[in-house]
Amino acid sequence: MSKVPYVERPLGWQGAGVGLTGECAYVWALFLANEADMADDTFEYSKWKSMADDLAPKQGKPVAAAVYYAELEEAIARYTNA
Repeated sequence: MSKVPYVERPLGWQGAGVGLTGECAYVWALFLANEADMADDTFEYSKWKSMADDLAPKQGKPVAAAVYYAELEEAIARYTNA
């Protein structure tokens, strides 16, 4: 298991489960893809890798200020007990 990433919520958003900053969501998607790859779970790896590719910083495209993915929030809760 790799080091669990940080959780960063957008400013002004109250409560848990309301979204993550784009950078935080990207880091979590990469982390979860890596965890699935180490567990040889090809379905989970593909799911998280695809999400990471969507969230990846691209030239000429700003990083999202806030994103919400229910599956990502559920996975974070499993790792952080939040």
